[in-house]
This record gives sequence, C-alpha cells and structure tokens, in this order.
Amino acid sequence: MSQLGFSINLAKCVGCRACAVACNAELNTVKGTRYRTVVEKQGGTETEPKRLFVTMSCFHCEEPACLKSCPVDAITKDNKFGIVLIDQDKCIGCKYCAKVCPYGAPRFNETTKKMEKCTFCVHRVLNDDRSALTGLKPACVNTCIGKALDFGEDVGNTGTVPSEFAPRNYTIPSVTFDWGWIELW
Repeated sequence: MSQLGFSINLAKCVGCRACAVACNAELNTVKGTRYRTVVEKQGGTETEPKRLFVTMSCFHCEEPACLKSCPVDAITKDNKFGIVLIDQDKCIGCKYCAKVCPYGAPRFNETTKKMEKCTFCVHRVLNDDRSALTGLKPACVNTCIGKALDFGEDVGNTGTVPSEFAPRNYTIPSVTFDWGWIELW
C-alpha cells in the first residue's frame, strides 16, 4: 500500500489561509463544517517576536484513532492509498471520532447531524474507480500561494512537530514538517 500524506514547510507559510478557503470552496463547506484551519502561534520576546502558522486538517494517519473508535464502522481507510473517509450513510453522529482524534479533524455538521472531515479531495486525486492517482492535487495544496503545503505518496512521518502537536506514535500521522530556516519554536 502507498500512503498519501501532506508535507508542510512551516518556513514558507504566511498564514494567508488560502488553503482553508480552497477547501471550503472545493467541498462546498462554506456554510457548514470546515475541514482545514490555520493555527497561529505567537512567541519569542518583546524585542524579537515570532509568529508561526500551522495548517491543520486530517493527516490520514497510518493508525487512525477515529477509525478504531467508530462503533458503526463508518470510518474506513483505503487499502491502496491510505485515505481515511467517513461513510455518511453509516455515520450516526456520535462524535466518538472527534473525541479521540489528536488533530481535531472530525467535525460535527449541525445540519446533517453527522461527522465529516478532510477527504484528501479523493474526487480529485484518485480516478473514478479509485485505483490510480489522477495527477491532480487536493484543493488546499493547489491553492497554497507560498508553496508551503504539498502532498504525495509516502511523504513519511518526519520532522520535528510544532509544540502542542500530539506525539507521532499515537496515530502515526502522514505528515512531514519542514522548518526550513525557522528556529525551532
């Protein structure tokens, strides 16, 4: 199995939130649940302030806690590319998946009363029978003006995680963090 994942270059992210807007537009979540957010962290000193932006969504973990917690097996992990999806026909909206996800990925939709999350734009990145990659990127990656966000196969699970990020060994998220020229936060 190949594992699709995100690569995030924290040195290039300017916090414009274009990724979040693109996600909302692509998945028609403008008036509903939002699957991607940009977290801003401030630190440093009065004379040397620092700002760090971290784009967050589902990281399509190798060991998804959400999948293990679902009492009705509504959450699945694609065998070929590792995309974690929620079947809306099976979901009962119990919110167990949201309680165990360390990244806040599953979100409750007040209108449908079901859980939703990033789909990795599966309709864009995989062909109709989901047997091959199309060559297209998820909307968030495609729209990133600073080229801070990328995706690919087997990107790994590397790089020092931002502070307050859950330990990697909990779910093995498919995300690599590149700090570039930024000093570790």
